[in-house]
Amino acid sequence: MVGLAIGGSLVLAACGRNAGVGQAPTALPSVHVASALIVSHPLPTWDLEAAGLTAVADLVTPLQLSSTDNGRTITLIGAYADVARTVLIFRESPDLGLPSVIVSDDQGMINAGSSAGPVRSPGVRSDYYVAFDDGARSGADGLAHLAITIGHLTRWTPAGGSVDGNWTFNATLPVQPGRAVAAPSPFKLGAWKVTIERLELTPTVVHLQTLVNGASPVAIGGPGNAAFVELVDAAGVPVRSLGGGASITVPKQQVNPVNYQNARTYDTWLRPPAGTYRLRFQGGGGRFEIPIVIGS
Repeated sequence: MVGLAIGGSLVLAACGRNAGVGQAPTALPSVHVASALIVSHPLPTWDLEAAGLTAVADLVTPLQLSSTDNGRTITLIGAYADVARTVLIFRESPDLGLPSVIVSDDQGMINAGSSAGPVRSPGVRSDYYVAFDDGARSGADGLAHLAITIGHLTRWTPAGGSVDGNWTFNATLPVQPGRAVAAPSPFKLGAWKVTIERLELTPTVVHLQTLVNGASPVAIGGPGNAAFVELVDAAGVPVRSLGGGASITVPKQQVNPVNYQNARTYDTWLRPPAGTYRLRFQGGGGRFEIPIVIGS
């Protein structure tokens, strides 16, 4: 499940995306703020795989941060951040469901899309990951200081429903660097003009942000539309997407019929093995490809 939420913007999310950003709930008397305790055992392999962290297991910070609300305990067991992605792994007792998470660092809330899901493997029944499509920002000491709040959870039982509460955590972790990739000048994509604003590699992902003039968010990411951009290997096989979407480029209070025809897109792929790949764009009646060389 993946979602996109941009502060002050109307957002169009890809199918199945889950918005994980909202207003922080009022603190309840039953809340116990977590305290940091580093544990020595590694995170479960299944958790790392579900969160797309297998290749960077040594860079994931193991944690044992527990917060309890009315006898229901959620534990933050691991966290990872680079300049384009922030990932949290939780364990619940009892199993409550998929957490809706708000994360802030020293510079404020991380307003970004999110992907989330359960870890379903033998012996694991109550672990969940939540990943934000933007990086946590380092503080003066070079580390990210995260304030994390869970206000409700979505049940995964056939009956569905949600669980309300308030769980809070404070975690400190390093932010892994990224590397900008050279991108071409703005190009025509049929009737649209595409400008690449951000293209970078991190230890976990390939991250792309574009500005599209002449296309609304609905035209780019609406139901039934073909993927605006894919990352494919030399054989044309798509690389695993970690989510994407499109939004307007101005605060929603300033939207008018003219600026609505501009969109900003966000796409993230799990970093593949070293090799030559292509970003394959389509839309506006045209196609365009950009080669990318990914090192080891």
